[in-house]
Amino acid sequence: MSPARPIALCYRCEDRDAGDVYYRIVPSGLLAIHGLLRREGFDSRLFNFSGRSWADVRAALAGLKPMLVGISHFTYNHAASVRLYQTVRRACPGAVVAGGGMQPTFLDELLLARIPELDLAVRGEGEGPVLELARRLAVGSRDFAAVPGLSLRVGGNVVRTPDAEPWPDLDALHGPERWDALDGVRADEQPGFLVTSRGCPGRCTFCCTPAFWGRQLRRRSAAAVVDEMDMLRRRFGVTYFGIRDDSFTADRAHVLEFCRRLQERGLGVLWNCQSRVNLMDGELAVAMRQAGCDQIQFGVESASPRILERLDKAVRPELIPRTLQACRTAGVRTSAYFITGVPGQTAADLELDQALFREHGLQDGIVSPLCYYPGTALFAEAAAAGAAGPEIFLQGKPEALHVRRDAAAVRDYRELVAFIEMARPRNAFTESELRSHLGRTSECLSALLEWGRFAEGHGRRRQALTAYLDIVRRWPGSAWGYRAVADMLNGLGRKWDFRDWEAAATLAARGEQVQPPPPPRIWDHGLGDHRKR
Repeated sequence: MSPARPIALCYRCEDRDAGDVYYRIVPSGLLAIHGLLRREGFDSRLFNFSGRSWADVRAALAGLKPMLVGISHFTYNHAASVRLYQTVRRACPGAVVAGGGMQPTFLDELLLARIPELDLAVRGEGEGPVLELARRLAVGSRDFAAVPGLSLRVGGNVVRTPDAEPWPDLDALHGPERWDALDGVRADEQPGFLVTSRGCPGRCTFCCTPAFWGRQLRRRSAAAVVDEMDMLRRRFGVTYFGIRDDSFTADRAHVLEFCRRLQERGLGVLWNCQSRVNLMDGELAVAMRQAGCDQIQFGVESASPRILERLDKAVRPELIPRTLQACRTAGVRTSAYFITGVPGQTAADLELDQALFREHGLQDGIVSPLCYYPGTALFAEAAAAGAAGPEIFLQGKPEALHVRRDAAAVRDYRELVAFIEMARPRNAFTESELRSHLGRTSECLSALLEWGRFAEGHGRRRQALTAYLDIVRRWPGSAWGYRAVADMLNGLGRKWDFRDWEAAATLAARGEQVQPPPPPRIWDHGLGDHRKR
């Protein structure tokens, strides 16, 4: 490590959101910057202060005495970020305080004018600018005028340096060193979330991803992603991953290579991802299912052609049911993101959304009101018309971001949420579908596991156990088969058998050699077959 003073990278969600894992985990970009700094020899420490007392925050930072503090600042954690700036300045008066993320990127002048504790705004991808800041501070220089990607005060004015170039090698940002020197980052949560690409070619009016990361899709190599999954499995026992790319299937050939490599490695992990309905087909769905894909969350937003056009989704509505059916046929569960509160949205539009559940087998959904965010075409249009200004992003109140706040918009949101809660259990896979999935996917791990759970839930424990033991036999390095048997034994009160299978599951989850325990004696004879009723 460099003899320079430490660097503190910090994140805190709002207290109201501390119970939600998707808000309280550290943003992937901050974790990437942390890993890069450590790889380059700097003593970077990453703090997740979500849910902690402010006294703890002050004590942690004051004791560290960092030369640079970077804070991950988004619209959804604006108030917490502002208080972090203030806390850092009191605890570390000599540190350079920088903010990065969506708010500092798109509201740099406003934040620097309103927050005296903030020294620098890092615009866009932060790896290059933060690394250069660290190098200059390490040699005692505070001349940042030539560092690209910064906004800073000069003589009472805000000066923007030229934009930084995107980091050229995304694989290099995901080494094992980024999992060192963490404080408040939960090992049972954070490692299960992966980002394998940056950029999005879409033009959705409500999304700032293209403006922040760029429209050109940049990917990590399939081999590097599989290597990281193996490392996280061995180090943290992760057996289920959430791939949080905006459109994971945007490059079909890349996804097929990823699936092939994942199967060849035999990790036996499960995963989900996000994508668009126009970037999916039946062959791809089968390949993903065979590689462990459990669910795809689609950015549907609406099934109404009129609303899709209003949001500039560039998706033909007829593709939605076709894609849902392709996934259902392969055994990949589907979920969709929906948006309510779109100007001009009617009951007829929302009825089309509900029809995806009633008629096309959609299995889950998440509803959000249409919101303004900085860097989006939606906000730029509203600002130009005088309908909204940047002040809404400084209030720290989610409702201030809603495009519509009328009673009808509130009602539409609540009714769609309630409908999804009612429809969700009705669209579970049927027994005939589960049997079909086994054949279509060559009895892959995920299909066997789902069949076993179905059989067990219907009191057919012999069939379930046969499926679980088949997983253990074919994927001896996967924790899923051992865990399923252990859970069954635990439910039956067979503690003496449960302990052996639970221990085997724990070893397998960390990639260690496992000697499968003997099959439970209660089912030594007359076991059913998952291929027969």
